Amino acid sequence: MTSPSLRSSLSPRWLTMHRAALLALLALAVVSFIVAAVDNDFAYTPEQLLVSLVIALAVTGAGTYLCAALVRVPPGADSWAITALILFFLMPGVSDAPSAVSMVIAAGAAAISKYVVVWRRRLILNPAVVGAIAAYAVAYAGVSIGGVPLSSPFWWVAAEPLFYPMLIIGVLLVTALREWWLVTVFVLATLATVGVLQVTQGGQDLQFVFVSSPTLFLAAVMLPEPLTSPTTRIHRAVYAIIVAVLMNWQQTFEITDTYSLEFVPQIALGVGCVYAFVVRLVAQRGAGRAVLDTRVDRIAENTYRVRAHTTSPLRFAPGQWAMVSAPRWSAPLWQRTRRVFSYAEAPGENPVEFAFTVPSAQVSAFKSDLVESRRSRLYLDATGGDFTLERRVGRHPLVLLAAGIGITPYRSMLRTLTLGDGRPDLSWLTVVHVVGAAERSVYDDDLDILRAAGARVEIIADAGLAAGIAEPAALVDLVGRAVHSGDAHYLVSGNPAFVRTTAATIRRTDTTTRWAFWRIRTDAFLGY
Repeated sequence: MTSPSLRSSLSPRWLTMHRAALLALLALAVVSFIVAAVDNDFAYTPEQLLVSLVIALAVTGAGTYLCAALVRVPPGADSWAITALILFFLMPGVSDAPSAVSMVIAAGAAAISKYVVVWRRRLILNPAVVGAIAAYAVAYAGVSIGGVPLSSPFWWVAAEPLFYPMLIIGVLLVTALREWWLVTVFVLATLATVGVLQVTQGGQDLQFVFVSSPTLFLAAVMLPEPLTSPTTRIHRAVYAIIVAVLMNWQQTFEITDTYSLEFVPQIALGVGCVYAFVVRLVAQRGAGRAVLDTRVDRIAENTYRVRAHTTSPLRFAPGQWAMVSAPRWSAPLWQRTRRVFSYAEAPGENPVEFAFTVPSAQVSAFKSDLVESRRSRLYLDATGGDFTLERRVGRHPLVLLAAGIGITPYRSMLRTLTLGDGRPDLSWLTVVHVVGAAERSVYDDDLDILRAAGARVEIIADAGLAAGIAEPAALVDLVGRAVHSGDAHYLVSGNPAFVRTTAATIRRTDTTTRWAFWRIRTDAFLGY
């Protein structure tokens, strides 16, 4: 199970970010080899690209596993390969010893950075960015081999023959990751920066910006990296603007008579990563990568609860998600070792709680391992999301609609409302939990507490509605009764089909939401 913001923006359940990025990069690599083979004017030959790819994969993989062995924590199954593939596209193809050494420096620095450029085991910079900056710094310092200087990042992926493949693969990747908000802000900020430069300086070329510079590659592949980018919508927008402006600003700052600072793409993205790190540092009060000692138990049919003990209570807002990882030495490259789960407890409670469903069909290795082991050690890599309660609740009627395990973010919100002293008045609240069958109902005790506090609570057992393929009159009637004041707000959480069907029902029933669109917020869980 996963949750909003990352869910609606960062993490498709059926295809995690890392797997989607890996597949996209592999597809682009195949296209690159084909172009190199048929286009005599391409910058590199297939042989040069092959040597470059082998060095990137070998050095990044070896460096990652060596460092992981030293700290005794298995690395992510696919993250090192993604880093290597990114470096393959931004470092020059290997045609001589200096270019080979440059790739070794970039790949080695990227691998080591995952364990050195960190704060309490949490990444500060995108490892590929560290590798690119290291190669850039060495080349900038004038280091050479046999009189031939080492190579700077070349970003050869920004070649005209690769424009349309990059555009198609990028659109598919951004769509799969639900990252259009971030990418759109980045593109608009790029256009605005180029426009200002055109007015003030002239000579700007949009074709160069989008065809012959790494704008598309950076936007689709590198910008959304989940561990080094902000996890809430506003900060993600600021992050995108920072990178876009610096990357296209075309300003150089003299540091000494010999050295100057130019915001090349890797440095611009590095500054954005630092901004994201500062945001996480403030939001989490300096918390690092937390260790979660978990115990799993069954709470309903095909539904399990994860109770995770930590050394200190975790900081999050009710309704947010947690990105957790379960790295294993034996995990194959294609196996997902990270998942996103919604917090199901109120902030400050220890143990913290998550919940997930296991479908009767194919079960992911991640969930299968959790269920079979019952006890395991997980790592909290990130916390974020915007699917949260307003700060001043009770000002207007609030309707929470959930399908299946989509109720978990609501449980965190509702426990926050009911854990204080005294009995709160929740007469302004309606909670609807749609389940496929009565035995799939969870958190009934919490719902009873809500009823005692005056909230309207309804449990609907309807497999068609829970799956998003039916729209019974009961839901239409319930929504209709909730809009008596004309200013109700709605939160909808569950599988994508349920979210789409229910949001459409709300818009038809409460016609005022057609223009007051902000009164409906959704959180699609993709990975049941």
